[in-house]
Amino acid sequence: MFSKILGSTRLIIFFILVFLFFLFLFFTNFFYSKERQIKRGLTIRRIVIRQILNRLIGIRIQVNGTIPQERCILMANHRTYYDAVAVLKDVLAFPIGKIEVQSWPLIGYLASLTGVLFVDRSNKTSRKGTIGAMLQKINEGYNIFNTPEGTTHDEPTTIKFHPGTFVAAAEHKIPVVPIAIEYRYKKDAWIGDDTFIRHFIECFGKWKTEVVITYFDPIVSDDADYLLNTTKSLIDNELIRIRNEWNIE
Repeated sequence: MFSKILGSTRLIIFFILVFLFFLFLFFTNFFYSKERQIKRGLTIRRIVIRQILNRLIGIRIQVNGTIPQERCILMANHRTYYDAVAVLKDVLAFPIGKIEVQSWPLIGYLASLTGVLFVDRSNKTSRKGTIGAMLQKINEGYNIFNTPEGTTHDEPTTIKFHPGTFVAAAEHKIPVVPIAIEYRYKKDAWIGDDTFIRHFIECFGKWKTEVVITYFDPIVSDDADYLLNTTKSLIDNELIRIRNEWNIE
């Protein structure tokens, strides 16, 4: 019972925070250019995640490796909707998100205001357009955060990677930074037909949600297959190590 009360309370606080964040950006953006609006959105988003959100919902993150300082494409495995949030507390980046999120009430619009690049992975034109937008942002000096699996799961290692971003990285010699993300409890993964609200209440009904994020050194190559396979191997080995340490089956 306590966990449901705690999870529900945190959910209400989360929506209030999202609403206030939305109002702040919506009304203050009138005083800034389009380019400045996005940069403000990224910066304020990181402050909100770091100083407010993670504390309110009980996130405890252990970071291994070196957080990248130069422009790159961050490639991570995908457990839940919180993966990007966990990384974006440390890195100013444009996340690539699935098109369905854009239709979520308030959250979708706020995501657009803070630089999310939406993609319909089943649509070739959408994929091509997102790659183009990604390259533009990198040329402007920003990072990109991507989950090449394209969907969440609770398998012990990564599933098949979509190659598009690796091909672009190889063609333009953009550094790729592999990231392994793991949660202490298997149920923290958001999978199947589970709804956002039900999962949020269960996941954040715990007093704390423990996450490990491991950053690897940047990889640069003109071989897309090498980038993909090396990234996958590094993440897989690290997930196995973390799961063994936490005794996750």
